[in-house]
Amino acid sequence: MSGDLTEVIAAWIAGQPAQRFEVADLLRCATTNDPSLVGDPLGRDKIARALRTLADDGRVVLPKSQSGWDDRTRPPLPRWIRKPTAPREVKATPTGRVWPDVLAAAAAIASRPDELDLLERIASWLRANPDPERVPLEERALEVFGDEKALNVLLTKRLFTSRALTLEILVCHQPPLLFPSQYVHGIGYPRLLVAENNATFQSLLTLARSLDPASRPAMHLGWGIGNQFPVGVGAVELLEPPPQALFYFGDLDVAGLRTAAQAAETATELGLPQLRPAATLYRWLLDHGTLRPDRSSRGAVDVASLIRWLPEELHDEVSRVLRGRTRIAQESLGLKALRAAPGLLSAAVWLAPSEKGD
Repeated sequence: MSGDLTEVIAAWIAGQPAQRFEVADLLRCATTNDPSLVGDPLGRDKIARALRTLADDGRVVLPKSQSGWDDRTRPPLPRWIRKPTAPREVKATPTGRVWPDVLAAAAAIASRPDELDLLERIASWLRANPDPERVPLEERALEVFGDEKALNVLLTKRLFTSRALTLEILVCHQPPLLFPSQYVHGIGYPRLLVAENNATFQSLLTLARSLDPASRPAMHLGWGIGNQFPVGVGAVELLEPPPQALFYFGDLDVAGLRTAAQAAETATELGLPQLRPAATLYRWLLDHGTLRPDRSSRGAVDVASLIRWLPEELHDEVSRVLRGRTRIAQESLGLKALRAAPGLLSAAVWLAPSEKGD
């Protein structure tokens, strides 16, 4: 798998327009291509080995100074990567080929032989399949390109990043990253409460199961797998019974609120119910949690955009937490605290009747 991962990373790097870019973006590409890297204790080591292989081959340039490396976790990973200086590429002379209308925008951009070959393959497939059924992208990639991983690489290249080509043209979709969840029977319509971290998910589930089924709300409890929930929120559509209201609870820090805001935006794009903050639980963190330094707060932070997802009554307090480059871990609200105030869970997923349809 490391060889495949190395080539996937190499292809992603080659498709980036900038000479230098953040490794955080590369990690999202790697985990999208291979979701098994998420939670894999060797995942970071695999990525580090792949980057070292590319550096040894002269295909990337890694930072030389220690400040360019994130060594908080072993093995250290670079904070950024730079492409090696390459000779200017000579563009191929465009041909007079007439393309299907859906490929016209891509044809106007395509100039390299590999891009023109890509369009030929798609055009041939479109002719042979006038009414295809929507399928996962790996199945379509195998059908069109003979390689189930081909689209994971192509999605990082300019014909797709420019939106000239889309998965809609190929009538396929990116399967969501499934997040662990458990359903707890109760009263009322089904809800979903997702916790950013595994420990909080376990404690919320333990509390929910201990409550009286005749009075506790019916709900799914989920673990968002840290910062992966924006990729996995689409899996809400697979839950049974379908939740009619979605709630999220994460760390009160830059990374946690960024994850929540991105997941809420994706949920809206997918036509899911609005992803709301579990306001009662965030209120508890502000009242009882301990401020600690926020290592995810680096450089300029757009505090206003991060707190916009939260209820307005929490904006001032959360803004002070973020502007002070501090954080409150959601694990502050552990099982002991939940046992002492079991009503927090029901309050966290309560909606007024007028809000339920939003």
